[in-house]
Amino acid sequence: MSKKIILKNGKEIYLRLIEKEDLEGIWNNFNEVVEEKIYLPVYTPVLNQWEKNSWYKDLISVNNFCIVAVNPKLSSPRKIVGQLTIEHLQWEAANHVGLLGIIVQKKYRNLGLGYHIIELGKEIARERGKKKLILSTFATNKLGLNLYKKCGFEIIGTHEKQYLLNENNYVDEILMENWICKK
Repeated sequence: MSKKIILKNGKEIYLRLIEKEDLEGIWNNFNEVVEEKIYLPVYTPVLNQWEKNSWYKDLISVNNFCIVAVNPKLSSPRKIVGQLTIEHLQWEAANHVGLLGIIVQKKYRNLGLGYHIIELGKEIARERGKKKLILSTFATNKLGLNLYKKCGFEIIGTHEKQYLLNENNYVDEILMENWICKK
C-alpha cells in the first residue's frame, strides 16, 4: 500500500505503512519535536536502540499501525518526514476506539501533509474495525487544533493545567474525538 500526494509546495510525498527500516527516521522526527518543547509532554529524546525496537515490536504485535510520510528525494533516515500511529486502548471493551498520534517535521507543516496522513489513517482504522478515534493535544497547539477540526475531530473536554512544560508553564490538554463510522 502506497499513496502519492502532492504538498502545497509541490513536493511529492508517499504515504505507506511502516517498515522496520523506518525506525531511525521515525525516532529522529520524534526527537526533533521533543527538542521543540512545545508539542509533546516529554522532556528527553529516545536514543536507546532497545527502546526503539521494543516500540516497533509492540506496534506490530497487537495490530496497531503506523503510517509514514516519505520524501523519495531524501536518503534515510531523513526521508521520513512525518508519521501517524493509531493504537488500541488497553481495555477490551474499547476495541472499537483508536488513539491517534501524529508527528510532522517542522518544515513540512502547514503544507497539507497532516491532513492527508490523518485521512488515510481514518480509512485504515475503519478497515481494521475502529469506529472512533481519539487524541489529545496542548491548548497552545493552534495549528494542530485547526487540523484536527478540519479532519472532523470535535473537542470533548479539557484537562486544565495537565502538563508542566517548564518551571512555570502549565498547559491545558484538549481531548478530541472523531466517530469515523456511524455510532
